[in-house]
Amino acid sequence: MIEEIIKGLQAIIVTNWTAHYYRSRSGVEVDLVLTGPFGVLPIEIKHGVSTPIKSLNSLQRYIVQHDLPSGLVINQTTVPMWLSDKIFQLPVGCL
Repeated sequence: MIEEIIKGLQAIIVTNWTAHYYRSRSGVEVDLVLTGPFGVLPIEIKHGVSTPIKSLNSLQRYIVQHDLPSGLVINQTTVPMWLSDKIFQLPVGCL
């Protein structure tokens, strides 16, 4: 999934961006962090149809530590929706 997101970004006009995995010494992990002219977007990728908010502690902590407006969860759901005030759930089929 991460490779598909990166391929998609390479195929459009968005330039000057970087993609990386994040892991802190305290164990905070984020699957993909995109940084570019659009800002910073942390992304968690989950295989399930639903993602309980309590399973997104690392994403929530990353958003708070870096004072970001939001983060993204990509999963197998069919319904795009806000899981919290700062975490948006996007169906993989929307990519």
